[in-house]
Amino acid sequence: MMILLSHCYCVSGFFVIYVSLLLHPLASPTLHFCRHDQRDALLDFIDEFPFDESTTNTWVTSWNKSSDCCHWKGVTCDGKYGQVISLELNETFLNSSLKSSSSLFRLQYLRHLNLSSCNLQGEISSSLGNLSRLTSVDLSYNKLVGAIPVSLAKLTKLSYVSLNSNNFTSTLPSDMSGFHNLEHFDVSKNSFVGSFPKSLFSISSLQYVRWP
Repeated sequence: MMILLSHCYCVSGFFVIYVSLLLHPLASPTLHFCRHDQRDALLDFIDEFPFDESTTNTWVTSWNKSSDCCHWKGVTCDGKYGQVISLELNETFLNSSLKSSSSLFRLQYLRHLNLSSCNLQGEISSSLGNLSRLTSVDLSYNKLVGAIPVSLAKLTKLSYVSLNSNNFTSTLPSDMSGFHNLEHFDVSKNSFVGSFPKSLFSISSLQYVRWP
C-alpha cells in the first residue's frame, strides 16, 4: 500500500511541475520581440521630421522605447527574427524631404514601404536603391520632384510601384527590363517628358500600367 501511495504522489508531483512549466510563460513579463537596432532606426526616422500636432497621426508620435516596435501601428515584423519588413505610414504628414542619410535606409529587411500622402518634398534619395528586399513601394500623392533615381533599377524584387500624383519631371529610365517581377506600375499625374520606356513591356509579369 505504501508503494502505491508513493507512486501516486510521484505522478501527482510530476503533473504539478508539468502544468507549472506550461503556465510559466503566461505569467512572465512580455518580452520585446523587436530588435533594438530596428526600433532605434524607426525612432530616429520619425525624429527627422517636424511634426505638426494638428495634422499628424498621433499614433506615430506615441512610438517609444518602452514598447515593442513590432506592435506599433504601421509596423510589421518578421514573425521569426523580429526584423521590420513593412512600414505603412501613409497620411502621417512628414512635411519634409527624405534625405540620403535617413535612418529609414537602416531598415535593410523592408519589403513593403508606404509613404503615400505624407507631404514628402524634394527628390527621391538614391539611397532607396539600397533597400534591396523591397517588393512594393508607394510614394504617391506627395510633392516629390526631379527624376526617378537610376538606383531604383537595383530593386529587382519590386512587384508594385506607385509614384503617381507628384511633381516628377525629366524622363523615366530607358531600360527597365530588370524589373522581372513587376506587376503594377503607376507614374500618372506627373510631368515626365520624353517617351514611355518600351522596355517595360518586355516584362511578362506586368499587369497594370498608368502613364503619364
